[in-house]
Amino acid sequence: MTLAASGAISASDIRTEFVGGSGAVDMASYYRGANTNVRSNAANNTATNLAAGVPTSGAISFNNFYSQAKGWQKTFSSNATQQSGTGIFGDDYAVDYPKTIIINAGITVYSTASGTPAIDLPTGGSGTITVTNNGNIYGQGGAANSDGGTALKADVAITLNNNSGANLKGGGGGGGNGGAGGKGSASDTATISNVTDKVGDKPDFVPYSVLTQFGPRAWSGIGSGEWGLNISGNPVQSAISNRGPMWFSFQVNTSAEYSMSSNISDPFPEDGNTGAYGQPRVDISTSEDTASQGQGGDLYGSGLSWSGLKAPLAANTTYYFCNYMVGSGSGTAFFYNNMDSTLSLSVNVPSTAGTGGAGGVGQGFAQSAGSGSSGGSGGTNAGTGGAGGAGGALGAAGSSGSTGTNGTGTTISYPSTAPTVGSTGSAGGSAGYYILGQSNVSLTDNGTVAGRIG
Repeated sequence: MTLAASGAISASDIRTEFVGGSGAVDMASYYRGANTNVRSNAANNTATNLAAGVPTSGAISFNNFYSQAKGWQKTFSSNATQQSGTGIFGDDYAVDYPKTIIINAGITVYSTASGTPAIDLPTGGSGTITVTNNGNIYGQGGAANSDGGTALKADVAITLNNNSGANLKGGGGGGGNGGAGGKGSASDTATISNVTDKVGDKPDFVPYSVLTQFGPRAWSGIGSGEWGLNISGNPVQSAISNRGPMWFSFQVNTSAEYSMSSNISDPFPEDGNTGAYGQPRVDISTSEDTASQGQGGDLYGSGLSWSGLKAPLAANTTYYFCNYMVGSGSGTAFFYNNMDSTLSLSVNVPSTAGTGGAGGVGQGFAQSAGSGSSGGSGGTNAGTGGAGGAGGALGAAGSSGSTGTNGTGTTISYPSTAPTVGSTGSAGGSAGYYILGQSNVSLTDNGTVAGRIG
């Protein structure tokens, strides 16, 4: 309690204010800074010493103690940012001496970073600590998808008076980000390149020799007369007459599922068993003399003809394509009138999904709550990203972002699944704490509080 400003003042009044107890009073022990009875400020203590009128040396009298009090007081008469107990009281924060923080009416102490409280009273504080708010204490608004900041954090016991007309509010939560749109699938035309014949040879996994009833009739190469391989159009086409396997290597420029077809006429093994008909097969592999390892699927086709089977091919990868005949006969030479195959370059590829819009920032001091931004439109047949949610007002949570729309188009599973559904928008950030460290705070609230307490 502050000593009287005038009139009678006694030695016991002085003793009660600064030391307590009873007994004789030696005025020489009450010089400011002489000992712990009346303390001077540490060099880094920015608060006002309530006993600043007490002399440090020389003559000392009762009159020197009029209106003096034990303690330090920091009064905010202009706006301030991110204050802490150690920043205000310096080394004296740990001294067992009364400490008071006062925020005048119309004045705001606020944070400019959601991770830093507007007022932070950490562990290590000693003595009674009192915060009297006649103005405003505001946490910073959260960024998109983030919680609002804390107004006051107390890790040490304090008394908090939030007086009539005062505001104690956590920062507004940031708006949630909008969900991404679903991927679409769009048609494309690939190109084939780096085609190399394997003329006069066959891979090791082909079960028969290149001999036919007409003698050695190995694959004779691209564009060889009436038969051969046509790579100039779409689809890529091959035609073989009474020959061994068609075999070539190639690359495509687009990762996609490629459609294939094949058919064979007059197939039978040249071993006398005319009932054991052969069937066309295609094997696609990344290894020259190894059957498919899964990159192009397994053996394709069944029956005398087939179409629409898929081969998942990666761009700029060398593949070996072999069209040949298999059957149940025991002979090692097969006869057929002709065998054809196609590889369509008309493919479907995933299109880029529309990006979700960013959530708006939450409200802080001199910072309005922001509206969320619109989602992106994405590629062909892709879903549009959802709009971001609006940031919350001081002490309020942000709004959730919107869900992205679904993609459309032909269903594919390579190089990734498409179309897909749009993603759900993120929840908005929570309101900031108006008090964090509730168990350490003795609160008298006649003003307004908003946000979380914890």
